[in-house]
Amino acid sequence: MRHTHENLRMGKKINIVVTCANRKTISPEPDLEIRTLSARRAGNRVEHWIRRLTARGRATAVLADALYCGEHWSVVRSIPSVAKRAGRSPRIWICSAGYGLISPHSRVHSYSATFAANDVNSVTNGSEGKDRRNAANQWWTKLAQWRGPGPQSARSLAKLARMHPNDPLLVVASRDYLLAVEDDLKNAAKELRSPNLLMLISAGTRQLGTLSAHLLPCDARLQRCLGGTRVSLNARIARHLIANSTASKIDVPRARRYLSTLLRAQPNIAGVSRVRSTNAEVKRFIRREITAGHATTSATKMLGKFRASGRACEQSRFAHLYRTAVGRK
Repeated sequence: MRHTHENLRMGKKINIVVTCANRKTISPEPDLEIRTLSARRAGNRVEHWIRRLTARGRATAVLADALYCGEHWSVVRSIPSVAKRAGRSPRIWICSAGYGLISPHSRVHSYSATFAANDVNSVTNGSEGKDRRNAANQWWTKLAQWRGPGPQSARSLAKLARMHPNDPLLVVASRDYLLAVEDDLKNAAKELRSPNLLMLISAGTRQLGTLSAHLLPCDARLQRCLGGTRVSLNARIARHLIANSTASKIDVPRARRYLSTLLRAQPNIAGVSRVRSTNAEVKRFIRREITAGHATTSATKMLGKFRASGRACEQSRFAHLYRTAVGRK
């Protein structure tokens, strides 16, 4: 009986990898913004970036968990307690375009770096198509080879899987981030006792090459039952799945059955037609909101109001224009 209980307890452990948050509690210094890198080649850019991070030292670094904020990170912070109530033992990891794979307890400096396309601080700016994908993979690989800020025992997803081959590995990320860590994910799948232990939550992502078998069914329809905005939807799906998975172990077949059933219960999303806006139009809207006394409103909430008026703007573009308008360079 004791052996059975130990096996059950082991089966309840799970590694959860989430993306970092664009919003920070501390504004980054200019030299820790990707847009200030002058190097053009991906390999040179990441080497220059790592040197900048290393030069900062640890004196003014803060815990990653305390640096990130906003709706997405609020949901991420709630996952461990939800998982524990469900009888699971979670390990949270952060997929950061600035630092690589870190833990919430890693001490980092505030920075602006993302794998998202069309962002001024995208690590792949200057690359297009397949070159962009290769540049993102090269960036992630170089970060994984760097010792990082500590204290983390794994600097790659493959190493994480190698350390815990019997535990589910749930990666919660947008398509841009999944493409950036694509090679690492493929290697991680090989390290796990069963490939079905690797699960990917990425709302709206339907194909990912050979990794498509690991994608769990989820899209914007789940926003209706899980609440929140699109920016936190992936994290909300992960939290809900963990809270409602009764089997001793979560894997692709079980998670797919559960989410497919949940999706079928949701109504279809009515089409929304919005008018694309220029930067000047977006800036005018933000300035009006600030003048009206809404300067403390988050960029996410302000974007929601902007879109509700029938106008369109991509999230990262709006966030950049918002930071410029309120003086958060």
